Amino acid sequence: MKIKKYSLPYSQKDVEYVRHHVTNVLKKGYLTDGGEYVGRFESEWAKIINADYSIAVNSCTTALEIILKCIGVDKASVVVPTYTFFATPLAAHLAGAKVIYADISKETLSLSLDSIKEVVQEDTRAVIVVHVGGIISNEIISIRNWCDTRGIYLIEDAACAHGASYKGISAGNFGHYAAFSFHHSKILTCGEGGMIITKNKDSAIKIRKMRAIGLDRKINNWEVFEIGNNYKMPELSAILGLLHCNKSHEIFEERRKIARFYDENIKFNNNIARLFIDIESVSGYYKYVIMAKSQEYKKDFIKTLREKYEIDLPPTIYEYLCHEQKINNKINQAAASKFDNARHLMKHNICLPMYCGLKESELCYIVNSINEASC
Repeated sequence: MKIKKYSLPYSQKDVEYVRHHVTNVLKKGYLTDGGEYVGRFESEWAKIINADYSIAVNSCTTALEIILKCIGVDKASVVVPTYTFFATPLAAHLAGAKVIYADISKETLSLSLDSIKEVVQEDTRAVIVVHVGGIISNEIISIRNWCDTRGIYLIEDAACAHGASYKGISAGNFGHYAAFSFHHSKILTCGEGGMIITKNKDSAIKIRKMRAIGLDRKINNWEVFEIGNNYKMPELSAILGLLHCNKSHEIFEERRKIARFYDENIKFNNNIARLFIDIESVSGYYKYVIMAKSQEYKKDFIKTLREKYEIDLPPTIYEYLCHEQKINNKINQAAASKFDNARHLMKHNICLPMYCGLKESELCYIVNSINEASC
């Protein structure tokens, strides 16, 4: 049996949904900036996560950049984890900030309050917490409260946190702002796309102008009121986003069902360990993470599953630390930690197949193969 690392299943019903609404867009003649579907996508996503204001843009990287420009971080510093996709520090750089790298917690995979306190500076304007793998840290409320006392903005990089919650509160509602991704690889997708979340009405108005080169279409089509760029999401992308919004509960539940199957049937041992998630934190399971006993064992285990069992595991969370990338020579940044926890996670984490459409027979094969290979 061959197991793919990733699959994005679309049923015939899904295809017909897309065909119908694409036809509708083409007949109306608004492919972007004036059609109905982007607004509908924003409204549906806001309902799913119980957000006040939801603004669609063309990527999560763009979403973070716009948020940071909106709050004004130019010449200030922004704290980000070194264990994240480089888009997170890149957004801070593009907004004019100095990037301050911080370590993570081995338990939550996210910034801890202590790691933030260790690196924060007098000019720190924002802290970006990344919900790695779809897991919200059990420190998120404490981090928000601490940021409030310091006058620092808390921003959630919720790129991978569709369907995630903590204490019944959905990702996107803990920070002053949040950014989601709808990239091809994400739990819900529209190919490329991002979403900005805020509770601040004035910020929402400003951000809507910034994403459209600073224009306000309610006034006219040529006068610019904010410094922005062309960050808009096209109508056809929004159709794909709406399709997955309509199926979101089904998609979230299927991924959690797969995770429960792994939890209950993998024989964790001294070679591979289960990653425990706080009982009050519900993961969206963008990734299902296990921990190998060593970096060498991790490499051998992945190779064995691929070559002996034809199980192609998805990429691990990240195989690098942001602060060590050579591109840092071109950005204003500082590394003020030893990053022991981030380095440990980088060396030890393994991710198992996690996508909708996995059959029970395939899951049994994956689990049996893992149990045999790791014994």
